[in-house]
Amino acid sequence: MARRKKAAKELQPNIKVRLDRRTVITVRDQSKLAYWKEKFPGLEILEES
Repeated sequence: MARRKKAAKELQPNIKVRLDRRTVITVRDQSKLAYWKEKFPGLEILEES
């Protein structure tokens, strides 16, 4: 029996953020970015795609 192909996921923009000098995370949307800005006011946005 043949298998059905999985539907492709929608691509969401990724935002790479440096929280401190050694911690880099990827955030999916602006609301999550606002959450991290509250916890780490000195965060730096590295890349938006």
